[in-house]
Amino acid sequence: MITKDKWIWMPHPAHFICSSDCRFFLSTKVGDYIISTVGELWQDRQVREIHAQVYDSKWLEENIDYLNDVIGFDITIESREEKVGPFKVDLYGEDNYGNKVIIENQFGRTDHTHLGQVITYLTNLEANTAIWISGNPTEEHTKAIDWLNETTPNDVSFYLIKIEAIKIGNQPSAA
Repeated sequence: MITKDKWIWMPHPAHFICSSDCRFFLSTKVGDYIISTVGELWQDRQVREIHAQVYDSKWLEENIDYLNDVIGFDITIESREEKVGPFKVDLYGEDNYGNKVIIENQFGRTDHTHLGQVITYLTNLEANTAIWISGNPTEEHTKAIDWLNETTPNDVSFYLIKIEAIKIGNQPSAA
């Protein structure tokens, strides 16, 4: 029996949206196992306050393991604010398969500007994987990501991650 004080609360649950799949991940590490956990959903104001912290590229770079847990592969960040001509991608790195990865983190609702940025960064940095993180992905942008995954070459992947905040018992804030 593993006592509750040995549990590791995973502080960053999120919706994982990829193609036609949408899964809600909220978990706790108990010994060698990851188990599903139920929490209390917070109001938008609280979500926005927590997402403001997550939106910071430095914070996300330092806590990339939370994203790795959600997407199912490991990303090593090579640079923050990588230059792409006159623009800068939030995070640039490589996954454990040797593929280049760009991460664009958007505060609030998805918009056309950020969709264009994701495509611009992916193509100009010759990356294989684009991850777009937002607190409020629209149905239209989710459909656009689905279409990109269906029509681009098999070695190119687009992810749209929704950040949500959840409170688990007396544990600290989680996003």
